[in-house]
Amino acid sequence: MYRIALALFLAHGIGRPLPLPRSASYVARTLNGRTLPADLRLPTTAGDFRLFRLEQAVLRLDGEGRFTLYFRYYHQLVRKGARPVATPVLAEAQAGTYNLMAKQLTLVPAKIKGARPRPTILATFSGEEIKAFYVLQNGSTREPVTLVLRRDASYW
Repeated sequence: MYRIALALFLAHGIGRPLPLPRSASYVARTLNGRTLPADLRLPTTAGDFRLFRLEQAVLRLDGEGRFTLYFRYYHQLVRKGARPVATPVLAEAQAGTYNLMAKQLTLVPAKIKGARPRPTILATFSGEEIKAFYVLQNGSTREPVTLVLRRDASYW
């Protein structure tokens, strides 16, 4: 009996596209395990570092295979021995398409004429939670990032 159930699960649950979820918004809760707002420090040269502070991120899946990712953040170059200073908050939005296959969510940002292409973002999808994995790169420095988002009906 166990083998029959496993065979049915494998035949129907892996490698096949899942139905797209209804329109839903997901709000970032943690960045690398730290509650938002959260900081990332990327070393640059001669002891300087780039400081990124993520204030908010909202991912909207539209139910038809399109997404919008909106985020608010701070970014600055901090010189060796200096302290970060207050900077204006920046906001950005990114749109594209998504695909959901066997709980693997793939976000493919739209190409923007004249801009460098954005990398594809891989994530796991569990209905109420999305865990997105990507790498921030600054020159030769690469920082792996995990962003956990929870479904939130109060957005869009």
